[in-house]
Amino acid sequence: MPSRSKYSRLPIFLQLPATIIIWSLVGYVLPWLIFTLFHRYPLGRSVEFVGLDNIIMMLQDKRVYGAVLRTVYYAGLGTLIEVILGMVVALALVNLIKNEKIRFAVLMLFLLPMCLSEAVASIIWIMLATPEGYLNCFLRALGIKPIPWLSIQWSLTTLMIADIWQWTPLPLLLIYAARTSIPAEAYEVAELDRLSPWTTFRIVTWPYIKYAVIVAALFRMILMYITIDKFIMITYGGPGHASEVIGFYVFLQSFGYRNIGYAATLSFATLVTAAIITYFFWNAFRRRE
Repeated sequence: MPSRSKYSRLPIFLQLPATIIIWSLVGYVLPWLIFTLFHRYPLGRSVEFVGLDNIIMMLQDKRVYGAVLRTVYYAGLGTLIEVILGMVVALALVNLIKNEKIRFAVLMLFLLPMCLSEAVASIIWIMLATPEGYLNCFLRALGIKPIPWLSIQWSLTTLMIADIWQWTPLPLLLIYAARTSIPAEAYEVAELDRLSPWTTFRIVTWPYIKYAVIVAALFRMILMYITIDKFIMITYGGPGHASEVIGFYVFLQSFGYRNIGYAATLSFATLVTAAIITYFFWNAFRRRE
């Protein structure tokens, strides 16, 4: 019979190919990124060493601070809404729909937006959010004044709503899977003890789904922090700088202005921030074990 030590080494063996590929890419990209942030790449001339000039430029760039604030609003509030909505819908599906076939069909309807590519989702929201789009036509039919969805005041919120519509199914799916794994006996005991719905959620449901909530929040926070597809296709950071988040600003510096050294500096700062966010969620996860 195989020894226990052989079984313990099996997961490491299975994940070894993916680990080698990932660290091979990191081993090339990360040193190149660090090298680039200390250099300038002028068109038609050789690479120039600039020392800390790119870092100083970043610290003095007011557009960076504006982009960071908009990113905090977009990613922070968007993640919170997506996770809460996903949890509410997941619990409602299990508690209110007892027929498994009907519940599965409803779940599939909720998952449809997540199956769309970012390009398709962006085109849908362009048709919805333009001044004469479907959203304003619906508001006019209800006798409500149209909303300038792509204006300076509303553009960033509109992009956040579009992301919530498309990606709330991810937290929903993770939390739904965790909720359906809870033994029915636990709820039978809670019913016998005549616990209130809130007490039942706090004592029975939450200990089972809290890890899924943390993982869903981490996934969505990081993805909203770095994703720029909708910003490119719907507003291109506008009007003005109204929807210019940090990820789009890095894209603009690299591919728009061809300021590769400065873009690398912004990318490295973005990478460090993402690592800090991941570390925070990981610690929160470990403290709850």
